[in-house]
Amino acid sequence: MAVNAILGGLMHQSRTGVGQRIDVPMFESMADFVLIDHLGGLTYDPPLDHGGYARLLSRYRRPYKTSDGYICALIYNDKQWRSFFESIGQVELLAQPRFANHAARHKHIDEIYEEVGRIFLSRTTADWRDLLERADIPVMPMHTLETILDDPHLKAVEFFKTVEHPVEGRIRQMQVPSTWSVTQPVAGGPAPTLGQHGQEILREAGFFPDEIERLGQRGGVIFPKPR
Repeated sequence: MAVNAILGGLMHQSRTGVGQRIDVPMFESMADFVLIDHLGGLTYDPPLDHGGYARLLSRYRRPYKTSDGYICALIYNDKQWRSFFESIGQVELLAQPRFANHAARHKHIDEIYEEVGRIFLSRTTADWRDLLERADIPVMPMHTLETILDDPHLKAVEFFKTVEHPVEGRIRQMQVPSTWSVTQPVAGGPAPTLGQHGQEILREAGFFPDEIERLGQRGGVIFPKPR
């Protein structure tokens, strides 16, 4: 929210030469972010319903339990539902009114997700991933904070990088999660150690070497020697 507001302000300033103050309050920003999905029938006056996006609020909308673990999948549009039932050999389920179209599925979303949850118990995570990928249905394994470090895609794009920290040894860094055709940004260096840049900062502020040494002694800080 803040970055978009600043970019809009900069665009206005570049076109008109006029700057302005922009406040970005947290509460209003979060209300806007959440209600984009959930305002629903409360958009109208008088309201059509009590609001809330049924798909997102369904208690069955969660990673699906398989016969040996969990998997994340989203069967959404008509094409994907047909592909799903064709792939598992249960095309007859498409004849049920609740699966007929988007509006019908939305109306019966709880029971649909519950039914799909039972179906997912019949195969392994690996089997489901292979089947859903071939059916062109979004699917991913459910990662833990540890297994995501070995995700094949993240490894292929070298998202994680190991660097040598001057004090802590080898540490893992994440790369900038966007690809730029000309000015590719890179991840910054590790956080500085205590006093690491103290001498440089004081020199830039106009202090003489003997003053810097006295300040360090007074504060009990031993400034690292500049490299």
